[in-house]
Amino acid sequence: MGGGSEAYTSVPSKTIEEAEKLFKVATQAVKEEIKQEERPIRNVFISFHTEDESAVNLLRSQAKREAFGLEFRDYSVKEPFDEKWKQQVRERIALTSATIVMIGPDTADRPAVNFEIEASYNQARKVIGVKIYKDRDYPIPAQMMEKGAPVVNWSMDEIQRELDKE
Repeated sequence: MGGGSEAYTSVPSKTIEEAEKLFKVATQAVKEEIKQEERPIRNVFISFHTEDESAVNLLRSQAKREAFGLEFRDYSVKEPFDEKWKQQVRERIALTSATIVMIGPDTADRPAVNFEIEASYNQARKVIGVKIYKDRDYPIPAQMMEKGAPVVNWSMDEIQRELDKE
């Protein structure tokens, strides 16, 4: 009852250096978490040739699984390429902050893809090309070349970096 004569002594289980290292690691983890939370969620329109749809589905899946500030919604218009389709595309692009163009073997020659790129530029949206196959140099749509649109390899980090640029 009451204090004894033995002095309380603590034997540190970690050295000061180990404690500082743990503190730095924990601090960095918290900073990364905060950075992820501060990153705005972006609605992104994805333009692609229908033959590349499986790659687009994989991209959507990766964005959900990995902690990126991207929201890929299916804004694709699965109707004939006519005036009604064009109007729907314009409306859906208006809901987004950027357009990602998935670059595959036939992307540059697809009238629908070229219309989506034009509609994106007309609405002042950022346009970013993403190579479906990083080891192949497929043609880039002409409008993207003319405007100097960035084209990146398929990497969520590279895509996010381009989206984060002003």
